Amino acid sequence: MNTSSIPFLRDRAATATRALEEKEIVHAATVLDEVRRTQGIVIAAGNGGSSSTATHFAADLVKFTRKPDAPHFRALSLTDNIACHTAWTNDDDPRLALARLAEPWLPSGPGRRDAAVLFSVHGGSRSGTVSNNLVELAHYVQGRGGDVIAITGFDGGALGDLADVHINLPVSDEPIATPAVESIHLLIAHALCLALSDLEVE
Repeated sequence: MNTSSIPFLRDRAATATRALEEKEIVHAATVLDEVRRTQGIVIAAGNGGSSSTATHFAADLVKFTRKPDAPHFRALSLTDNIACHTAWTNDDDPRLALARLAEPWLPSGPGRRDAAVLFSVHGGSRSGTVSNNLVELAHYVQGRGGDVIAITGFDGGALGDLADVHINLPVSDEPIATPAVESIHLLIAHALCLALSDLEVE
């Protein structure tokens, strides 16, 4: 057993966290607050470990940010419906599976603002060979008038290029990069929910 990676991951994650751009997190929270105020839809998605982060984020948006006598978030994680997701992946172009899952939800109504929050370690390859389902989803959401909030690592990839709001962790030194980015993505998700809950932190 080699435990030398533990302090390295800890220190790398701490450095990356300190380098986060607060203005982009605030921008994302502002967009999401407008979605809540207009009772639009927040769609969350990701692949692999990022899919579970998307599920966690959607759950926290609905429950943790709930305020009495105020609009509640209407949020869902697209990959939570495994049967429908695998059906679209099997029966149609797999690149379009997430976009197909989003179709019934967007646009959510006149005067409403919708958004997709997409978690991706690499942000999807610009050649279209990796995480192209997220890229196609982003194009679909924007085509339906919604905003795309990309939460990425490495150089942001294709999602970073097209996102309306981009929160990026420029960490790329594998094998540490992926676990570091995934860990900090959850911290970012919680930071957004804390901002949207209006809790006072001392």
